[in-house]
Amino acid sequence: MRIDSTLLPVRGNDAVEILENDHQVIKGLLNELVSASHSQRSTVIEKLVGVLTIHNATEENLVYPAINKVAGSKLESQHLYHETADADVALFELDSMLKEGDDSEFAAQAKKFQEAVLHHIDEEEQKAFQSLNENADAEHSKILAESVRQFRNALHFDTAS
Repeated sequence: MRIDSTLLPVRGNDAVEILENDHQVIKGLLNELVSASHSQRSTVIEKLVGVLTIHNATEENLVYPAINKVAGSKLESQHLYHETADADVALFELDSMLKEGDDSEFAAQAKKFQEAVLHHIDEEEQKAFQSLNENADAEHSKILAESVRQFRNALHFDTAS
């Protein structure tokens, strides 16, 4: 699979703003997923896999460690890691349903997936990101934002066919 990084441009002045802009893209794709026709589901799943791969890698490698270290919220950081892993498994299961031709439960599972991801986004935006913003001084914020930009620019997902 080729992951198209143009689906998720780096937009924002700081790490939190970049991730919140990602969240808007993710919410739009989740809405597409739950309303997709049978023939559109695979395309939406592929887009979600690409976007979540980039977004989750950014959070897991940079932002969650910062929430742990800078914001002093080890439990919150670990909780977010676990929720992200659960979402990865759920998305894999949705994709497998389609590939195996057994999508009788797809609509219900897609809705549960949407609700879980929206809950995760809400926790990040209402708790974790606020804590990070409150506890990071200007230098930490600047370093994290630059790290996020460099990390995202360094991601190359084009693979040989």
